[in-house]
Order: sequence, then structure tokens, then C-alpha cells
Amino acid sequence: MFVRTVVFNGAGAGTGLTSLVALVQDGHVVAEKLMAGRGASEHFAPAIRDLLTQSNWTTPPDRVVAVIGPGSFTGLRSSLSLAAGLAAGWNCPTIGVTLGAAIRATLARPVAICVSIARRGRVFVDPPYGPVIASQTADLDPTGWACVMGDAVSEKTDWPCPVLPCETPDALGILQAAQGVTPGPLMPLYVDPPEAKPPAAGLRSAPL
Repeated sequence: MFVRTVVFNGAGAGTGLTSLVALVQDGHVVAEKLMAGRGASEHFAPAIRDLLTQSNWTTPPDRVVAVIGPGSFTGLRSSLSLAAGLAAGWNCPTIGVTLGAAIRATLARPVAICVSIARRGRVFVDPPYGPVIASQTADLDPTGWACVMGDAVSEKTDWPCPVLPCETPDALGILQAAQGVTPGPLMPLYVDPPEAKPPAAGLRSAPL
């Protein structure tokens, strides 16, 4: 049974306190740092250093659990790179969970649909089953949804289903979402294809 877990969420894309790092022991939050989603990436490393020092965690934890997306491009890359690097140094397993799964676990509402902030007037839609997709707000069809949650619910005012008052998961919700998930590499969940493309004329030859 796992005892001590380091938890990361760098998916927050808004200005609220939607990103976090936390230390959890035996199902209790020992210490945590909440950060504004926008610009949080520069604070992940010092925040986890301070939490480990304050909590006197001088030996490796049992695992690292992190939100893999969808969400802030920079926040996810920064938090997951740090989480993976620390786990490699600690020689402990890593587990990734989606933002929607973490909020569903936080609220104990397994059928809720998560809508989160995306770019270009769109939202990410993270259902309990099936892939995460991106959609223009005007094109959303929430017919049949049991309930909706997430930091993009304010983008639409005529939801035909209950709106749950939760925009971001807490540390215990992220940890709960990881139950039963097979450990593996922490890879960001990118809904959109990469915008960077190889040069039309091809890549340059390797230097001699």
C-alpha cells in the first residue's frame, strides 16, 4: 500500500488558483501550495522544494501522481517534466490522470462532463468515457449530459444540465483518480496536433 505521494497539477489555464503541488501521506494532505494557473510554471520547482523541507520529507516518496491534461501547454510541460525528473531521482513510479477524471473524483460525480479552457474560443471536453476533444463553444451539444463542471462553464450560459461548482481538482481528488491506473511515463495529453511543422524543404543534413 502506498503511504506517501507527491501530487502535481499544472493543467490550470486561467488566472485563479488552479495549479498545485502537494504532499499526501496516508490519505491526508501534509502540505500543499496553490498557484495561479497562468504563470505557475516558474513556481513549481521552488514550491515542491519548500514543501519537502517544511514537511521534513528527506526520503523518497512512494509515488508521484500528476494531472496530464488537457490544459495549459506550458504548465503541463513544466509540471510533468519536473514530476518525471523527481520520480527518476527518487526511483519511484509515476501515474498520470486527466483533469476531468481528477475533478470527477474530487466531487465524487463519476458521470460529470468536464469543460476546460482552450485557445481560440474553444473548450476542451473531457467525458467519463471516450476521448478528450476540443470544440468551439457555440458548437457544443450538451444534450444528454448528466452534469457539467470545469473552468470553462462560464463560457456558456444555457446549460441544459446541472452545473457543478468546481473548476479544479484538489490533491485528494487527483490521488483518488489515480486508484487503479497503471503506473507509466508522464506524457502531456495534447488534444490538438502540434502547430510546429518541419520546413517545406526538409531538415538540414547533420553536421559532419
